[in-house]
Amino acid sequence: MTPTGGAVLHGFHVAMRKLFLLPVVVAAIWFDRRGAFIAAGLATVVYLPHVVVQWSGQPGENLNQLGEIASLWLVAWIAGALVKREKSVRQELLATNRGALLALVSALDAREKETERHSLRVSAYAGRLGRELGLEGQELETLVIAALLHDVGKIGVKDEILLKAGPLSDEEWAIMQEHPSIGSQILCRIPGLQPVAEAVLSHHEHYDGSGYPEGLKGEEAARASRIFSVVDAFDAMTMKRPYRGETFDYGSACGILRQQSGKQFDPEVVTAFLEIPEEEWRQLAVVPRGLRDLQFFSPS
Repeated sequence: MTPTGGAVLHGFHVAMRKLFLLPVVVAAIWFDRRGAFIAAGLATVVYLPHVVVQWSGQPGENLNQLGEIASLWLVAWIAGALVKREKSVRQELLATNRGALLALVSALDAREKETERHSLRVSAYAGRLGRELGLEGQELETLVIAALLHDVGKIGVKDEILLKAGPLSDEEWAIMQEHPSIGSQILCRIPGLQPVAEAVLSHHEHYDGSGYPEGLKGEEAARASRIFSVVDAFDAMTMKRPYRGETFDYGSACGILRQQSGKQFDPEVVTAFLEIPEEEWRQLAVVPRGLRDLQFFSPS
């Protein structure tokens, strides 16, 4: 790829040897500085024989050829450093976001005790169920965050309703049913959480269209909400809640999920839930210390 004469041919060779920079930059993005240096080394091995064989005795061009090799290593170092810094900033931002998300849940927990534990359990359950259904990457992350924040709208529900011990009246239920809309309105204002807000809005929709707030049917509701609504119901059935008197054991809760498959819940999601061993659900019920322990919440 060393220029051999002619302005056009010279320009072509210069352009072609610049392409050696491309794998160096790509390697830096995918494998950090070490990958960039390996790519630079391989490019040098490929390019150097051409320099040796076609060494022309022209000092200016010889310096250009050696400069091309030096530029490979310089770009490798700079690109590797920039990628490392970018990933460091992402990690810092992620840690900040984790704290902010937990603060939202903790704010509600300050009013309704056990809400934070419920939200963390549902988030952990949702991550496991999402993986069972083949979710990954951004889709899985959206599911886990939405499950964590699904009840944040209860911040806007009056204490006498939110904290009431025992069943709610019809009027009180109507007010309680506003919490998905309130939560969605809170979250949609946060950059990057629009898909989460959509899932939170529809997490009380039913597969047969009998849910609220919009009466969505089947796959009209966000997939994330159709997934975590199953584990939300499971946790509500098996754990004590202020406005629910009766709790169910694992077998009884699974029986209700089967009964409501195709009615309240997406049949595909229920089937996936039931395929996961009971012991896994018991282990996940041990509340994580924070989002660090939810292994599904990570930068892509």
